[in-house]
Amino acid sequence: MSRFDRRVISILVTLAALIGLVAWRGDRVGAPVVSLNPAPDAAGVSTRAVIRVTFGQEMATDMAAPLLLNPTVSGTLRWEGKTLAFTPSAPLAPETTYTVTLAAGLASQQGRPVLAPPTWRFTTGQTRLLFIGRDNKDHDQLTLALPARASVSIAPAGGAPIALTQESFGVWDYALSSDGTAIVYAAMRRDGGSDLVTIAPDGRERRKRLDCSQAMCNGAAWLPDGQRLIYERHALPAPGAFPAPGRLWMLNLDTGQTEPLFQDSQKLGFGPRISPDGQWLAYFAPSEGAVQLVRLSDGRNLMAPSQMGEPPVWNPRGDAVAMSDILFMGERTAVHLFRVDLESSGVTDISGDESVDDGAPDWSPDGEWIAFRRKSPAAAMSAQIWVMRRDGTQARQLTDDERYFHSAPTWSPDGRTLAIQRVRLEGVNVSSGIWLLDVTTGQLRELVSPGARPTWLP
Repeated sequence: MSRFDRRVISILVTLAALIGLVAWRGDRVGAPVVSLNPAPDAAGVSTRAVIRVTFGQEMATDMAAPLLLNPTVSGTLRWEGKTLAFTPSAPLAPETTYTVTLAAGLASQQGRPVLAPPTWRFTTGQTRLLFIGRDNKDHDQLTLALPARASVSIAPAGGAPIALTQESFGVWDYALSSDGTAIVYAAMRRDGGSDLVTIAPDGRERRKRLDCSQAMCNGAAWLPDGQRLIYERHALPAPGAFPAPGRLWMLNLDTGQTEPLFQDSQKLGFGPRISPDGQWLAYFAPSEGAVQLVRLSDGRNLMAPSQMGEPPVWNPRGDAVAMSDILFMGERTAVHLFRVDLESSGVTDISGDESVDDGAPDWSPDGEWIAFRRKSPAAAMSAQIWVMRRDGTQARQLTDDERYFHSAPTWSPDGRTLAIQRVRLEGVNVSSGIWLLDVTTGQLRELVSPGARPTWLP
């Protein structure tokens, strides 16, 4: 064997050894975990938090239970590219420590295992309440009550409510992201239009996301990824003019790009609401006189007639919406609540046979109950808060004071308390206040006045 042959053989042996070493080290490295959310030992985490684990490689997605929580929590698992996301089916318990364990056996699509699957803990924060308050110039501002405990037997502490916004012309409306980490609101302008702004629940990180020149942009709804919004865009023919009917647009918060949601850019839409899994859009379509449900992936469409124009409300499980519509009962009219089921496409009257005006439905965190506002024919102006099962059974009245108009019920994350809007119908200075209503006992306690449009901030 020549010297040249010996050198070639030596090089080949060295290369083979190097290849073996790389393969061995690759197996030793495995599929890396890049990030955990909520972060290990995080405190004050939203009870709406989505648990996410991001890997450095594309992972095999056929494992049945790759992630476990203690205390046990039911929910939905999905893959978002290299990220495993777990969305609880109901809000987490406030002020509770959860332990998250990544199950053994997860591997990348190339078969590399996750070495030493992590276990970490986080602690949820205390429940608070967002609402629209008034500043000293009589402008609406986004306001936070610290804290608003779920039990009405405990008086809210922490001093006076805190204004999160200081908009020169006030705030029109707002929406909380599905994981509770961000708020989008419509900031009014001098010309009567409004821009879209996001802010953190502690009032920091204010960012104007969309400058709606010559338009009023409001009614925004978050997609679960937290990076896209569907909103209403109303053209303003001139400063101070009455806004045109709304069209639905999509805004990408990463890029700032915005465009009409539908191919027909003149299609009217109001009150967009996104299903918890982000697959369906529900909205009121004025031209059709109906609530439309559209699957965003393929455009599948369901329609439920409605003349009310009240936005539909999704069940937390994402399998149904509640909505209102006008009924003609002989010479009388009534407003009933209806449940629209995705699977069967059925529309069910859940208000029963009574001649009542029902509205403002809100689903309990477990999706089994609906709180709503009811006005009976005998009541001149007052309306009361009721609850009923999702099928309309076991209807029960919670308030009974004809001096007040009760509305806007919204369930606390633990399902024990409703925050409601209460307006006294007597007296000269009529203003609304936010009250806490115990679902079991009917006990009421005033939280703040004036105040309107409450939303729990878990």
